[in-house]
Amino acid sequence: MATRKALTKTEAIRLARGDATLGPVLEGGGEVVLVEPERGRGKGDRVVVGVHDQEGARSLVALVDPNGVVGVHETPAQFQLSQQERTAAEDLAAADERAKSFLRRRRMNPLTRLYFPPGDRSGHRHAIVFLRPTSSERRYVVVDLTDARVVSVLDEADLTRGADV
Repeated sequence: MATRKALTKTEAIRLARGDATLGPVLEGGGEVVLVEPERGRGKGDRVVVGVHDQEGARSLVALVDPNGVVGVHETPAQFQLSQQERTAAEDLAAADERAKSFLRRRRMNPLTRLYFPPGDRSGHRHAIVFLRPTSSERRYVVVDLTDARVVSVLDEADLTRGADV
């Protein structure tokens, strides 16, 4: 019994773009942030595609097989940042004057993660870029990926202020 070849990332995204639900989201600025092989009960030829809908401030997950999208569901979870989002956040952080002043022409050595600002209910996706020019110096650049702007640049005191230590 021959098994079908697994979908490539490019094929899965092409099929997602052709779907009646996902196509308009992706055309409207949504972004594919995850493409992974299905785990568990699948036949080995299906992939899971995660999409962040910027306009609708929601996350969608789809199961895609070689014939197209099998199903789409909205999930309350937010997917981790895609490589494209990490790069965009790091570029915005690098261009910020406060970050430049802190770095003083040293390498950023960034570590970038998905971030949930306290009290934020905007539905925007945020990243936090850890600037690590030395083993002991840090600044934290909060980036609003939806609006493509730096929200704030924090130091350790900003992150620990008000914490019960």
